[in-house]
Amino acid sequence: MALLNVAKISVEKHESKEQFLYDLDKNKSLCEVVKDVCKKSGLPESPVYGLKLIQTKDSDVNMYISDNSLKDVKHMDCLKIVFSIDYLLEKRILPYITSDDDSMERDICFEDLRKLATDQVFIEKLVETGIHKVLVNVYLQKQLKAQEMKGLLITIYNLLKYKGFEMDMSQDILSKTMGIIHNSMENEMENVKYALSILHKILTQEDKAFLSWKEQIIERISLSTLTQFIWNEKGRSLQYEVILLVNAVIRLCNGERRLQMIKEMNYKQNRDNIYKHIIENGNLDKKMEHELYVLQTYLLSLYKEALETNINLNDNNLFNREDFELSADDARRLSVLMDFDEADRYIYAAYSAENILPSSPFERVSITSIVSGKNFSGSYRSSGKINMAQEFECGTINYLTLEALRHYKKNYSKIFYQSQVEEKVYEPGIFVTSERIMKMLAQLLHIGVDPPDSKSTMYQPIVFNCASRTPFLLELFSRTMWLLSRTRREMKVSTITDYPKVIQVLEKQLQMVLSRKPHDFKRLTDFMTEITFEEVLTQWQMERDKEFNNLMNNNTCIIELKESLSRENEEYVISQRINILKEGQTFPKFAEKKTGKYIFVQLSRNEKELLIYDIMQHSKDKEQLSLQEKISISDITHIATGLNCKHVQLCKSPSLAFSLIINSEKHINFIANDEKMACYWIDAFHILTNTSRRSTYYHEELDSIVEMDLRLKLLDLQNVVIPKVPPPIPPPPPEKPSVASRKRLSSNKIF
Repeated sequence: MALLNVAKISVEKHESKEQFLYDLDKNKSLCEVVKDVCKKSGLPESPVYGLKLIQTKDSDVNMYISDNSLKDVKHMDCLKIVFSIDYLLEKRILPYITSDDDSMERDICFEDLRKLATDQVFIEKLVETGIHKVLVNVYLQKQLKAQEMKGLLITIYNLLKYKGFEMDMSQDILSKTMGIIHNSMENEMENVKYALSILHKILTQEDKAFLSWKEQIIERISLSTLTQFIWNEKGRSLQYEVILLVNAVIRLCNGERRLQMIKEMNYKQNRDNIYKHIIENGNLDKKMEHELYVLQTYLLSLYKEALETNINLNDNNLFNREDFELSADDARRLSVLMDFDEADRYIYAAYSAENILPSSPFERVSITSIVSGKNFSGSYRSSGKINMAQEFECGTINYLTLEALRHYKKNYSKIFYQSQVEEKVYEPGIFVTSERIMKMLAQLLHIGVDPPDSKSTMYQPIVFNCASRTPFLLELFSRTMWLLSRTRREMKVSTITDYPKVIQVLEKQLQMVLSRKPHDFKRLTDFMTEITFEEVLTQWQMERDKEFNNLMNNNTCIIELKESLSRENEEYVISQRINILKEGQTFPKFAEKKTGKYIFVQLSRNEKELLIYDIMQHSKDKEQLSLQEKISISDITHIATGLNCKHVQLCKSPSLAFSLIINSEKHINFIANDEKMACYWIDAFHILTNTSRRSTYYHEELDSIVEMDLRLKLLDLQNVVIPKVPPPIPPPPPEKPSVASRKRLSSNKIF
């Protein structure tokens, strides 16, 4: 048998923990393998036995082996001899599942069914043999206990997951399943959970045959029926199925029906229940966080129409522009930045001093390259400033921005005035900034995104934990306007040319704040206070470093460049080590385990001999050097380090000691001044003796040089996306006929 088709595995005996090694030949059929395994374990050849995969190299599993999955068994997997699916169906399930006897065998039958229902091979067997119809009939017609119902619900759910399964629409599974949900007081919550899973699986079926069932689910299962199960704090999986089904129903609805459902889920009672019974308890898994994000996206979509409805700023029918925008005469610069929490208590006093502006234009922070690929020009002529101002001219705002400004002014009047003054003094104006911030928030919160992101988990607990008079989006807008004022001061910017930089930093601050998922407005404000401009710079640096490291370690093109640079730069590290030996160094001289004198050790210029001088004191003065001996590098047979040295007890640290063993007999002992210098000398001796061992310092210095070279080379590639895989090499061009053949062809044409 070919070795490529053989997997070395272990097999656990039937009804025992004892295992034996087995060479699995994947070319054999499953039946042949089972017979061979039974023979080796001492069992008779019988169709009652099958195999289960119970453990892989990475994790524990529990699934039957089929002819198809047999080929996927790998080295070090563990199989177990068990009763086959055919035997369990024929002898232990079918004879008792249709009977009305309240016997132990019937209980064992449904217990076996619950265990088998999640196995893909079992589901395939049910569909292939048509036995699933028998199980569905039992589900529809029999009076079942809770535990019996559970096994059938799990089976039906997994049948719907199986791609080869075709549902018999004449069997009224839907009514039976919805009845379990409507009569939840009479059913166990575990069964309600599986019933909800079945309804969700029906809603997500692509087969048009399920269309009528989908319509019935939407018509007959109200949101109030579903939201009652959110209260069940002990059943986190039940809560997940509820949110999952609610999102599926909303997704399938259109127009007024969809809008009505979203509004119903936006009722304060429903949001409070979700927060109190799901979010506040914490420990949410990624699946639940994603479904909360999806539901949040639907709730915030109520703002979509207002976000897309524009209003002319000069249209006085809806509002007076003067209510929000200060005139030039009214603009007064503030000297104190108000804390958001103290806004209502702060007594405003106007100051004419320009304390918030830097005393010198050179004090402003230059951040022209905060983020790679997002550079801004740091200096403009006066005409450039006019062009920048024209770029930010705003003739319209959306209705949502107007409502946010009204909320801001009404609830935080003093801080609103602060924003008015700053936008008038620093430009581009309260309307331009408000519009830009509102669109920024809409983008961060995915307002109007349909369908929602399939992987995001960025739900915000405050969406479900805010009162109707303090809507999350409007409160977030108000705090963002205050955060803009604080960020301006931290960055020490004061002109319109700096505006893009401030907005860029502000957006990153919001991303960092929202990623923390504050549970209330106080914590939201606290997080905004903590995320300063310096924090943003630190975060950007961390992201750049992470991106660079990922590029270096995973990108094929960069890895090839890195290897090339490593070979080039290793010569510099080697040269540095050899030059240290050529320069020489003073070491203590040992005599009968005592020190007192010194030796000066130096590598000869031709790098073939080691020169050892006697000196009376710690000096390199040539006049005081007396050549003691010359040692040929070729005579060095071994280099001992650390605890392997006989004189290690004389060192402060074992890492300072190293010895040269000459011709396997003589020892020359060294004690370095520090660990780094010891590693330099040891590296040099390993290089001279052509041994591959190198110190940690050697590798760290080489990596640092390579990284610096890489960074320099990648500077020219800013804003250029580096492919993860090199582009394919184009095929060679077709061969052109030679000169002689062309002449031959032309001559043939003449004749």
